[in-house]
Amino acid sequence: MKSKKYVVLADIESVRIPFTAFGEALSELSKFGEIVSCKFYGYSSKRTKDYGEFIQENNYDALSALPKKRKGKLDMRQVIDAVKLAQFPNVDGFFLIYGAGDITPLIAYLKAYNLDVVAGVVEPDKNSVLCNKVIILNSPAQA
Repeated sequence: MKSKKYVVLADIESVRIPFTAFGEALSELSKFGEIVSCKFYGYSSKRTKDYGEFIQENNYDALSALPKKRKGKLDMRQVIDAVKLAQFPNVDGFFLIYGAGDITPLIAYLKAYNLDVVAGVVEPDKNSVLCNKVIILNSPAQA
């Protein structure tokens, strides 16, 4: 049986976790399959510099914060990218770290394509209960 291929879409502006917590989540995700791509939303070389080396070493995409987007709110670029990438035959699932907002339509859309949806959350919410799996992220207070 081939290993499932996961795309990681992480809104690190909305969900502020240290890189060590993100690394632990990736280790957990790798038990389910292979991580083929990562994209970061709200990257700041000052605030999230601990992610910088990982992003550069792996040649991953990192988008800077949107002007006027408030911390904690959903980044629509993440939703658009997930919908676009769901069309790729070599993608088996998504690991989503997302801001506050209702992404239930996105989860339903991805699952309709028979894709695994894994939520990365500090605590379970109305979105994560609809996902195939949930990985609890260690919040800064726990790290």
